[in-house]
Amino acid sequence: MARMGGSTRVKRSMAPAFWRIPRKKARFSIRVQGGPHRKDRSYALMVLLRDILHLVKTAREGDAVLQGERVLVDGKPRHEPGFPIGLMDVVEIPSIGRIYRLLPHPRYTLYPVTVSEAEKSLKLCLVGRKVTVGGGKVRLGMHDGRSLLMGGDTKIREGDACLIDLASDKVLASYGLQKGSQALVTGGEKAGLTGVVQEIKPGTMTRSAMVVLAMATTSTELPIHLVMPIGEGKIPVTVSAESQTA
Repeated sequence: MARMGGSTRVKRSMAPAFWRIPRKKARFSIRVQGGPHRKDRSYALMVLLRDILHLVKTAREGDAVLQGERVLVDGKPRHEPGFPIGLMDVVEIPSIGRIYRLLPHPRYTLYPVTVSEAEKSLKLCLVGRKVTVGGGKVRLGMHDGRSLLMGGDTKIREGDACLIDLASDKVLASYGLQKGSQALVTGGEKAGLTGVVQEIKPGTMTRSAMVVLAMATTSTELPIHLVMPIGEGKIPVTVSAESQTA
């Protein structure tokens, strides 16, 4: 009988560049499986535990930890070594009291930052799609694969960010991308930096809409798909890894 499914391994030389793993020490690493995040914008769970956080020494040790349901991702136990861990995901290891959030960073693309017990149940999700469904309801598709059913009168739009309670999947607040709001850069050379929206320039036939952000010492213009609104005034959850790893 033919073997079903693809390989669970990937050559280290072909792994995403932001994976800080030795490229020549061994030949293979864990492949990111299909899931809520893009393969080139996420870590395999085993890679995160072993090579980035250094919580286990070997894949065998990591398998024992995962099969023992000792690793929670967004509050749910995950057993698959290749499960994708991406932007804003919360990874918790209750047995040692460690909680991390994956945040954008200018040097590492994604960086695990320690968060408090109070923040582990909160997550910012970017609305990627909004669709009207039966019964006058609206379905919101989030950047992490999450799907939420809302009332037809919701004001949330595509491109907005929602602060979600992971335990109940309820939207606690929503933030739109508009002049004066704070925003987080999620990709590119300035990933992880925050700024205030000065202007939103409409797109053309050949270029996407652009956002002008005022940062601490300068202003920059970025494609709208690289910018995530995070509210106004006090930021509700930890969203910048750059300041904690500089």
